[in-house]
Amino acid sequence: MTREESQLAIEAQKRRIEAIFTRHRQRLGKTAFLQLKRGEGGGGRACSRGRGCSRGV
Repeated sequence: MTREESQLAIEAQKRRIEAIFTRHRQRLGKTAFLQLKRGEGGGGRACSRGRGCSRGV
């Protein structure tokens, strides 16, 4: 295998790994968003963080 072929193979592998990480980050972000959305429906969680709270907590 020549040096160019090796470099191309390494770059292709890096792109594949980056795509895997990107999909993983998107799944994590979606999960976090859904958990946050569910938490706001309960009422207490948003107030304890100081966002969207009408009372002076």
